[in-house]
Amino acid sequence: MRAVVEGVRAGVVVGVVLALWSAAAVWGEVAGLGVSYVMTAYGLLGIGQVLYGAGLGVVVAIAMAVCRRMGVWPPGEALRRGEVDRRVASGLLSAPLVLAGIGGGVMGAHLLITSKMVRVSFQALGLGMVAAGAAAGALVVWPLVYGALLWVMQKAGMKTGWTRLVAGLYVVGALGALGVGYRWAAGLSVWDTTTLQMGVAGVVLVPLLMWGMVKLPLESKVWRWGVPAVGAALALVCAALAPGWAVSSAAMRQATLRDAPLVSMIAPRLVDVGGEGGDAFAFGDCEEGEECDDDDVVVALTSSEHPARRAVQLAVAAGDKAQIDRFEAIPEPPKNLVMILVDTLRQDHMGYAGYERPTTPRIDKLAEDATVFMDAYATSPHTPRSVPPLLFSNYASEMKWWGAQYNYPRVRPENVGMFEVLQEGGWRNQAFSSHFYFDERRNVHQGFERWDNEGALSIAESNDDIAAPRTWERLEPVIEQLGQERREKGDEAEPFSLFVHFFEPHARWIGHKEYDFGRGETTRERHINNYDSEIAFTDAYVGRVIDKLKEEGLYDEVVIVLTSDHGEAFNEHGHYFHGQTLYNPVVKVPLLVRVPGWFGRQVEGPVSIIDVAPTVVDLFGLTIPTEFGGRSMTDVMLGRSEVPQRPVFAELLPYTNWKEHHRAVVLGDEKLIVNFTLGLEEYFDLSVDPGEQNNLAAERPERVKALRALLEERMQ
Repeated sequence: MRAVVEGVRAGVVVGVVLALWSAAAVWGEVAGLGVSYVMTAYGLLGIGQVLYGAGLGVVVAIAMAVCRRMGVWPPGEALRRGEVDRRVASGLLSAPLVLAGIGGGVMGAHLLITSKMVRVSFQALGLGMVAAGAAAGALVVWPLVYGALLWVMQKAGMKTGWTRLVAGLYVVGALGALGVGYRWAAGLSVWDTTTLQMGVAGVVLVPLLMWGMVKLPLESKVWRWGVPAVGAALALVCAALAPGWAVSSAAMRQATLRDAPLVSMIAPRLVDVGGEGGDAFAFGDCEEGEECDDDDVVVALTSSEHPARRAVQLAVAAGDKAQIDRFEAIPEPPKNLVMILVDTLRQDHMGYAGYERPTTPRIDKLAEDATVFMDAYATSPHTPRSVPPLLFSNYASEMKWWGAQYNYPRVRPENVGMFEVLQEGGWRNQAFSSHFYFDERRNVHQGFERWDNEGALSIAESNDDIAAPRTWERLEPVIEQLGQERREKGDEAEPFSLFVHFFEPHARWIGHKEYDFGRGETTRERHINNYDSEIAFTDAYVGRVIDKLKEEGLYDEVVIVLTSDHGEAFNEHGHYFHGQTLYNPVVKVPLLVRVPGWFGRQVEGPVSIIDVAPTVVDLFGLTIPTEFGGRSMTDVMLGRSEVPQRPVFAELLPYTNWKEHHRAVVLGDEKLIVNFTLGLEEYFDLSVDPGEQNNLAAERPERVKALRALLEERMQ
């Protein structure tokens, strides 16, 4: 009982220390915080420390009871006897070895067997059975391991000191693991230094305090009983009230849910902010402040007002006009299409967009005589709600689905797709991919006479997959066949379209020897280097497609569209991968359209991938369906008009693996992101802050209100 009380007392003290530490770190960053923040932080952090301390106290109490039953109490005297010392040391050593064997067996079974199961319930059932079997085996193996260790110690010749040696190894191992873990976590650049330091303190300080209280006991009743009782009760009360306090004001929401070290990691998992925006997406049927001195303003190079950038814009405009004047008649687009969708490709890692590495030499060459939309946005930060909008020209929230709330919803047949329009116009449409998402059950095959998805692996297997070679192997002979038909039939050959999906550079990022950008000094650098290697690898396959089209005499007989479904984050805003946010690294994508005989140009201004379908249909002289939500960019491509001044949207709709609801709107150089789940707003001026690091929502409330009105109008 005493050990448990000491553990609770240590947890109370450390909880107070962490709450004050967090408050000190955030008070200077967020105005309007008071004592309520300290109480909230203590509720969120203190309750965990109290439970941690109580748990350690229970372990100590059990260990003491076992020692008494074994006759090794007090331990200092008992361990002087060699046989007792060896038995205790053998027990301390054998337990982690057997537990490690159980853990290794379960992990190995998951990697080899259960990870390949599609259903999570099957995975859980399989792992449960493996764990039960491993535990039963441990009951047999443990005595053997214990006996073997005891025999080794007897033969070693050292009479006593084994327990102290093993305990020392435990301490060194724990400190070493903590140090390695800290360096690894710091290398990820996911958490700030204060958060990591607080995490380490929370783990280390409680047992240290418990040890110190044993060595230097205080006899005060207030210290012995009052501190743990009052502190634990206060932690429980604060933990119960913390969810309400955390969202009681804008300052509290910003601190607890976004800015406060350690607290902001825990609060979103425990705080229910209510159903703000929760009904904005109907799932449908389901089968399963300061004034600025203008004289001091520094215009960023990225701003359209920068003299150098303005000069470039004027030069480009003059060049465009000169090329327009050079054409007495703009050539008609050919009636064939090659659409290349590169998964997970962010534009700012491409050469034509100014990236310093040679990641995309073949795409850069294509961009020279293509219309390049420099501000193209995906509709969502992940494939299942971005690929369908690309093909069906509507935002995910406006499409009709089966199982819209699930990870991989199914497109309902009443949605009208671009390739359906082409098929009705006489086009022969074929698609080539090798990825589990393009399974026929997703219902994105509408309008295709053939969709070859051969070799697609399971979700788990696809993480380490290199799919481009398989896709190319099946695509190459089809291009050869189409070239042969063109040579034989000439203009009488039926118009065709090819949709090609290259899975790379989707995570897990795999470095390719022929495209080596180094190992990197940190985990984040290694991730980026491998990601860039994946891009370069995929760029080479795009080049193979282009080379084969040229070889077959088709390059100037096809319209080429290249884009992506989303980008990838590398902790620019606290996340890796994609699917959790709507910042530009995840939603700003490449969009290139090459029409033979049309001049190449770069176009600025926000467009959406839902504009691709109406643009293609318009290029081919077909009627754009009224169901399409995007706009044709044909006149923009020809330089006859600018990009329409209209809002472009992105959506992160709640789904099984990520329950948050975010929406974003881009209007010119302005961008507003609203996190409806957490009740947060972020406003960015992209002309001076393309990296979205400076939230101006508090300084420009009128613009926030205006952009939010656009969002809410769209949602209604």
